Amino acid sequence: MSRRAKWWIAGAVLGLTAIVAAGAVTVQRRNAQQEAERKGAKPPLEFTQADVVRLQRRRLSLEAELPGTLQAVSQATVRAKVAAEVKRVLVREGDRVNAGQTVAEFDTAQLRAQLAERNAAIASAQAELGTAERNRKANEQLLKQNFISQNAYDTTEGVYQTKLAALELARAQLEQTQIALTDAVVRSPISGLVSKRYVQPGEKVGFDAMLLAIVDLSQLEVQAQAPLADIAKIELGMLAKVEVEGLPERSFTGKVERINPSAEQGTRSINVYVSLKNEGSLLKTGMFARVRLTMAAERETAALPVSAVRGEGAQTYVWLIAGSRLERRAVSIGTRDDRAHLVEILSGVQASENVIATKFDNLQHGLPARLKRDGGAQTVEPATTSTPTPG
Repeated sequence: MSRRAKWWIAGAVLGLTAIVAAGAVTVQRRNAQQEAERKGAKPPLEFTQADVVRLQRRRLSLEAELPGTLQAVSQATVRAKVAAEVKRVLVREGDRVNAGQTVAEFDTAQLRAQLAERNAAIASAQAELGTAERNRKANEQLLKQNFISQNAYDTTEGVYQTKLAALELARAQLEQTQIALTDAVVRSPISGLVSKRYVQPGEKVGFDAMLLAIVDLSQLEVQAQAPLADIAKIELGMLAKVEVEGLPERSFTGKVERINPSAEQGTRSINVYVSLKNEGSLLKTGMFARVRLTMAAERETAALPVSAVRGEGAQTYVWLIAGSRLERRAVSIGTRDDRAHLVEILSGVQASENVIATKFDNLQHGLPARLKRDGGAQTVEPATTSTPTPG
């Protein structure tokens, strides 16, 4: 074999070896890349049948459930109209009183002395006025006979008017003392029950100090807070069902009597007042209550559980398992039945689609997902699965 042929064979062998080596490197890189992709891929989120629901025809009624507090329609705080020492308090918490009944008395020794002084002042003013009146009449005759000047008569007239005003002042002061003596006997302005006693005998109180609180439990009302979204649907005279904390076996029927014209600052809610009869005085003021108002008649419509519908700003959406992926889809909602925990779906979901009703906090659009069926007939379980975390 010639030397030239030997060089050609050696070159061919080297080239073939290089090609084989390059192919091996390529295969190795491809295998490494596939292994990396396999390790980095996220396993599908797995949901059970208990996590999903489907759109169904349900009977809904538009109800609002409003929190509130019981308060008496008629209640009064009895305050002191005089500044004096409390002599007697005739009632205690829980006592029943009638309108006009004496409930407390003040010590009147100082007022009686003041009354005697004012009577004496009136007597003195009347005597001085009599003297001034006689002088006025005498000077009036002298003026007609030109025995005195007009200036002298005007002086006499001025003295008479001063004494007349002094008598009127003394009478007004006497009337004030008589009113204070009357106010020293404290009477209940309404019929009801004493809910709070603020003073004890022997205490000296100032004018307008609180003495007693009295409530009439025969007619109560619930001051309930309605959100702005519901206030347009609430009307005067609307019947309401009231449930009171502490009385789980009882419900009461009331009626919307008044609606506050302005919203409460901070909460941005509107106060709605529901009248409530209180037979047997079973209910007490300050009890917490829940008012249920039916604002639309019951009707059948397509609905989902409230837990399946999410909200973000003004947008409402649901999570679905579409094929093998999660899908976030916007929906349009209608009536919300808080009693049945259902919400009407106007558009966005079909009856055959699986909607996630359980709250999860790690859902993302497009993530792999699957529904685990009982018996495992639908899918083959992988070695590693990921379960979403309930939110």
